[in-house]
Amino acid sequence: MTNRTKPAVAALLALLLALSMAACALPSPVPVEDGSPTLASDFTPSDTTTAESGGAYAVDTTDMAGNAVQLSAFPERIVVLDPGDCEILFAIGAGASVVGRSLTCDYPAEVNLLPYATANGRNDPDVLLLREPQLVIMGAEDAADTELVDTLKANGVAIAVTNVTDVNNMYGAIALLGALTNHVTEANTLVSELVTAVGTMQTKVSAHDDTVYFELTPLKKGATTLGGATFFSSLISLMGYHNEFEDQQGLISVTQDQVVGRSPDIILTAEKEPSPDAVVVTPDPSATPDPDAGALHGKAEILARSEWSTVDAIANGKVFYFDPALITRAGPRMIEGMNALYTLLYQNTQPEFK
Repeated sequence: MTNRTKPAVAALLALLLALSMAACALPSPVPVEDGSPTLASDFTPSDTTTAESGGAYAVDTTDMAGNAVQLSAFPERIVVLDPGDCEILFAIGAGASVVGRSLTCDYPAEVNLLPYATANGRNDPDVLLLREPQLVIMGAEDAADTELVDTLKANGVAIAVTNVTDVNNMYGAIALLGALTNHVTEANTLVSELVTAVGTMQTKVSAHDDTVYFELTPLKKGATTLGGATFFSSLISLMGYHNEFEDQQGLISVTQDQVVGRSPDIILTAEKEPSPDAVVVTPDPSATPDPDAGALHGKAEILARSEWSTVDAIANGKVFYFDPALITRAGPRMIEGMNALYTLLYQNTQPEFK
């Protein structure tokens, strides 16, 4: 790292530390400058990552999976597979370099003009290579696809893996993406904005024993939720509450009996209820009947589950719709997600989403 880069990084770390000390309502998920253990949640790019490096590489660093990433020039053609990473790239001004995306990368709006690197909704190495990427940025789940990774490596395509499991190591992911794309200053600015928002929120919240269950997919389709070691679980903890399934990790399938037995205090659903202004289409009498026609969805469907009548959230009417992108994607919109969670958890009011 050059002498010019060191003061900027030191200043950022000092800001993070100062804000963490100022926000004392709850333990703060911000990096500690010295003495912190070498864990994923404390990830920062290696010191050799800098736009001003005088070595053989424009980028010479280690990603969040411990893999070396060496690029002779900053990439002008990037394919991104993780939606959170996609949002970060556009937020730090690197969106112009993105030439391909996965099916889940859908924000900001201009992303939807980019071609997919998928086939039949799944990542496809051959389709991805048609985008002629110099760098593919992916999350840990995609990195576990050995066929994808091996094909990219065999074709000389660089890979950078992110692995955000909490709010803390999201800062490191932003710094990594900034270093990879020559947008270090913009990445540091985004981190500062997020840390400031977290610090402000922590002065407003308090510790609670209540639990939150987030139903990502509805029961009729096989209920799934997020356990511990996820960005969602970290956000719920930051807000002073507990994820009902924090004792399990990652994306998990749950049964009705499990949820009823645990009796969460608050239920969030990612399924929207149909808008009351939606146009009603008269069905074609000759068409195959739609099994979901007239069925309840989202909050209304959960409240109508007779087997769930004893669940605390049902008994107390604490069931809410929540836009999953705001609390499952580690990126700049977490500020909007935090504010919506505050409205829900502390004001007992359904947040409004755009």
